[in-house]
Amino acid sequence: MKKLIKPILYILVFISCTVQSQTNIWDENPSDSQMELDSLLTILPYSTGRDKMPLLNRVAEIYWSINPNKTIDYANEALQLSREFNDKKQEGLALINLCQGYLFNDFYDKALQLGLQSLEIRKNIENDYDLAFTLRTLGWLYFDIGYFDKALEYHTETLKIHEKIGDKQRIAYSYNSIGLIHERKGDCNLALTFFKKSLELKREFNNKDRIAETMKNMGVCYRKINKLDYAKEFLESSLEITNQIKDDQNKVHILNELSIVNLKLGNFDKCYALLKESRSIIENIIDNKEFILENDRVMSDYYLAKQNYKEAFNYYKKYAEGSSEIFSSNKSEKLAEMRILFEDERRASEIKLLEKQRDLEAQKRKAILIGSILSVIIAILVIASLYNNIKKKKAIYLQNHKLSKEKLRTQSLLRENLEHKLEFRMKELTNLALFISQRTSIYKDLTKSFKSLDFTDINQLKKDINKLIKEYTFKFDFNEDIQRFHTNVETLQSDFLFRIKEKYPHLTTKDIQLAVQVKLKLSSKEIANINNISLNSVEIGRHRLRKKMGLEKKDNLVDFLENI
Repeated sequence: MKKLIKPILYILVFISCTVQSQTNIWDENPSDSQMELDSLLTILPYSTGRDKMPLLNRVAEIYWSINPNKTIDYANEALQLSREFNDKKQEGLALINLCQGYLFNDFYDKALQLGLQSLEIRKNIENDYDLAFTLRTLGWLYFDIGYFDKALEYHTETLKIHEKIGDKQRIAYSYNSIGLIHERKGDCNLALTFFKKSLELKREFNNKDRIAETMKNMGVCYRKINKLDYAKEFLESSLEITNQIKDDQNKVHILNELSIVNLKLGNFDKCYALLKESRSIIENIIDNKEFILENDRVMSDYYLAKQNYKEAFNYYKKYAEGSSEIFSSNKSEKLAEMRILFEDERRASEIKLLEKQRDLEAQKRKAILIGSILSVIIAILVIASLYNNIKKKKAIYLQNHKLSKEKLRTQSLLRENLEHKLEFRMKELTNLALFISQRTSIYKDLTKSFKSLDFTDINQLKKDINKLIKEYTFKFDFNEDIQRFHTNVETLQSDFLFRIKEKYPHLTTKDIQLAVQVKLKLSSKEIANINNISLNSVEIGRHRLRKKMGLEKKDNLVDFLENI
């Protein structure tokens, strides 16, 4: 028999060590836990030393909700062995098992002390699952005694660890826990946001008892904010699942809540039927005092709504007496002690925090003083450097400004000189054009005069010729003047010639010459004289030029040419 037990023992030790870091009693099926407990109790007498510690801790863990006193017994033995073998992992587990045992027995001060010891150990061994579970246990401890802010602090820290390790199931549990805290604090709308997140995750795993629990919590919140249709819907859905899994304790809670909702809706018969159904289930539950208490309170409200004041008073009296019995002087004292312990812990933490703040303030003042001195020194150096730079830059600026003014003055003079030259050349060109025009006119007059001579009378002819010679004494070279005129035009109008040739490459040389002469604002007669052509030819040329350049009749040719 012993030969068979030893291998089984090692297997169970391995399984329990693995399971304890990943699960806890609340994540398991009760029937599976009972089977495991029976196996462990069979093997436990044959285990010794290090092998015995995880078995003792696992047995203690399973006994939490079955028999808290046995949890304390087995956990104490595990704690003793873990300290003998200096096994911090098993010591942390034994301490949290003891915390749970005392918590179930309402010894809150002892539970808190052991839970905090477990927390210190589990922070150092760096196992996220174990650390999160201890934090969650402490969160529920503070929740039970009504310190909701402290409970929220622990459950929020637990949520962060669950998110870090990516465990969606435990994230869902944390959301539900935080939702319950906000509901107790009176913020049901905020609580609902966490319950919704929890329900969404729980549905992925199809964990019916957890889904039913969250739906019930949502129903309670909707009832408290007076959204009774939603409350009824969620509570009835939760009840349906609870009936499937046959969870009588949770069913009692749901039936009581549904009776309150129906009472508010004015469904008195339905309310009474639900309360009676709840009462019949309560009678079969062993530890049922708190269930009876809640049932009596709602029944009192029911009779009060029905205006049956006698029955309402009787049920309220039962409720008051039951409350007095459950919250006995012993438990009240424990709660008071726990609150004192918590206040002492809070004050000690505040004192330590104030001391740290005082030290930090002193260091901060020193740092500020040193920083101020250094800042002044740096500021003086920076200001001196900036002053020198400004001084240098100012001198450079003044010098550059002076040079710029000289340069601008020089450029202005050059520009004026060029403008004068250009103006002079333009005048010269115009005068030349006029001169050529005049000489051409004289030439024409001379020709006309020769044509009018009378060649029949020789004596008279000689007299007329001599007269003409005397009249036209000046000598002119027509071709030379014309050539000089065109040369000057090409020089002074070079930019215009480039632009017009680029824009209208199909224009002939004569077209371009005519365009330049028109741009100089010479009349058609003057243009005819300069080029030794008829006035009619000039007009035809202008018409042809307008056509080649695409001008309309309304367009002014001179203005158009000046804008090219």
